[in-house]
Amino acid sequence: MNKIQDIAVPTKGTGKYLEVRALTFNLTPTSGISLYWAIYTENTSTDEAGVETKTPGSIVLEGNLHMPQEKYELWGTDDTFVIEWAATELNLTLITETE
Repeated sequence: MNKIQDIAVPTKGTGKYLEVRALTFNLTPTSGISLYWAIYTENTSTDEAGVETKTPGSIVLEGNLHMPQEKYELWGTDDTFVIEWAATELNLTLITETE
């Protein structure tokens, strides 16, 4: 899951996480690939010691994207390429957690 800038989804909640999955495809595609994406809310829980934990909650939006062949060929071995591409296509802003 990847943190995103909050996105309000009327009647469903606020999306805070993006998940992107490559759907089944030929190892040498010639016309791009299909990706599944989902945006999730955030659940917050507090344990007995008072430590708060935030985790992805329920899906508020989901769908499929087609990654064109020329973009697929740029993918290489770094999956962040696909996540960043999908976020851009969906007009979402990824949030990088800093320590």
